[in-house]
Amino acid sequence: MRSNMELVTQGPANVPGQSARGAAAPRESGFASGFANLTEAVDAVAAVDALLASLAASRAVLMESVREWVAGRPELFGASEVETDDLAGLAPELVEELAKALRVPEGTAVALIEESRALVHEHPRTLAALRGGHITHAHAQTILGYTDGLRRGNRVALETRLLKRARTTTPGELSLVARTERERRLRPDRPTGVPVVRQAAAARRQRLSASPTGRPTR
Repeated sequence: MRSNMELVTQGPANVPGQSARGAAAPRESGFASGFANLTEAVDAVAAVDALLASLAASRAVLMESVREWVAGRPELFGASEVETDDLAGLAPELVEELAKALRVPEGTAVALIEESRALVHEHPRTLAALRGGHITHAHAQTILGYTDGLRRGNRVALETRLLKRARTTTPGELSLVARTERERRLRPDRPTGVPVVRQAAAARRQRLSASPTGRPTR
């Protein structure tokens, strides 16, 4: 019996149950006749999912390299030179061409560029987990979203906790954990001698003045 990776990489035409021209045998589809049991079949699907996660990591690294390349050549794009980590300096040509190539709105292209920069420069451990197929792209987006805006110490601590939980939870479940953990880290410790009622009232005012992203306004 071949490994799951062999089944994934060779394709249906080389799997038993396929004709010489790749036509499926009766009552069989794709890789179906190549599996010994359900566990092996599900593992093959999981292997493809891990491969997709790895490709998402590779895309992030490549996209950040492209952004830095463009930022370092302002003379080619009619823009003043900017720092490689300054997203405000994105060349319109870069956004336009990426949106066209990926068939997404320009706003989505900008979000992907920002996400790629964050993964490469601020969240290398999340990037490594994504590249290894230990988390999905949706998990990575959740981690980036809930750690954004935190001080470095809190950001690192929350990322560490979320990476551990991401291996055994869905993105939705991880989001619930992340929201609770983020609020705990944003909530200041109660000063000695301050009544609990006053502390709770201050917390309510802070939540009412929070931005749509869930981060308190400064």
